[in-house]
Amino acid sequence: MTLNEKPIVLHQGVYKKTATVTEAVFMITGMTIGAGVLGIPYVVAQVGLKIGLLYILGLGIVMLFLNLMIGEIAVRTKENLQLPGFAGKYLGNWAKSLLSFTVIFSSIGALLAYIVGEGRTLSALLGGDPAVWSVIFWTLGSVAVWRGLQTVKKIEKILSFLVITIIAGISFYFLSHFQWTAWSYSNPVQVFLPYGVILFALHASPAIAEAHALLPGSQRHFRKALVIGTLIPIVLYMLFAAAVVGVMGGSTTEVATIGLGEKFGPAILILGNLFATMAMGTGFIGLGIALKQILTWDHKINNLVSTLLVIIAPITFFVIGVRSFVGILDVAGGLFIGIEAVLMVMIYWRARKVGAIEASRYKLSWAPLMMVPVLLVFTAATIFSIFKLLGY
Repeated sequence: MTLNEKPIVLHQGVYKKTATVTEAVFMITGMTIGAGVLGIPYVVAQVGLKIGLLYILGLGIVMLFLNLMIGEIAVRTKENLQLPGFAGKYLGNWAKSLLSFTVIFSSIGALLAYIVGEGRTLSALLGGDPAVWSVIFWTLGSVAVWRGLQTVKKIEKILSFLVITIIAGISFYFLSHFQWTAWSYSNPVQVFLPYGVILFALHASPAIAEAHALLPGSQRHFRKALVIGTLIPIVLYMLFAAAVVGVMGGSTTEVATIGLGEKFGPAILILGNLFATMAMGTGFIGLGIALKQILTWDHKINNLVSTLLVIIAPITFFVIGVRSFVGILDVAGGLFIGIEAVLMVMIYWRARKVGAIEASRYKLSWAPLMMVPVLLVFTAATIFSIFKLLGY
């Protein structure tokens, strides 16, 4: 092996190059930063900037706790499994079936949101019918999902870096034009509105199992990648929300970059929607791969069939008319991800007791205290989402 070659690992029957810590970070951030970041300014504008930023910070800390728990589950498990596989191993078939349902539907919802959002941003950027652009994006994204994990690892590292750079650049530029009247506005009546969208935007659970599978041998490095990969989106979301709402106020659009482009001219239109296109592109590819892995790893479905299901399901919902961007994010984040998180806490507690591998360099010393806010937040998110769907 030469100095430029990476070690390989047997991963689901295929030998693949291992990931570096940096690549693992970008796998996590690439899946996290997607359609959700574009919906956050809108819900923050509805509730008020002060309340919205506290939401992002508070839910971000809770999501970090959850991600650390999922990471320890992966560390303690010999097999390469995705979330439903962990549920079946540690809680039984009932948990695997329930978590499979929630993960698959939340993932399809997320992929659908990417298709809808990409159509709008590409239309704003290049003109034409948003529906046509949605189909074009779906076609290109499906090719990347078809190619598999190695392709995604290369694409995400580049695109994630560009997305992070552009978000930071746009945010700092607009913070210099911040209108302090936006800071004074608050609307407690809408206090529950941001819940689902922000949880959706912070969610990257399936990427954790993938990152662990390709970063073997060092629990400490894996935990480092997980923490950094979770914290980067939290900071960027707070910056982006403050910048957009600070200049747009109540006129913030559902897809934030479209409103910015309309108000501040061609340069911002191009840069903002270019960032949006890349952010949703990385999210679509990463999540598509993760969902395909769930079907192949945990349910033993043929790779070709799994790929076709992942590709066809979201475009089917799009064709029949499910196209409300924020509405999709809200349901996927509040309901499905809420149920998923509660089950993952139960799985984590069981894995700590019967896991086959000792997590000596990873073990979370404050696990019982971390579990409490995770259970409270995600149980509340699930209940609120059910009430909203019922029209209350």
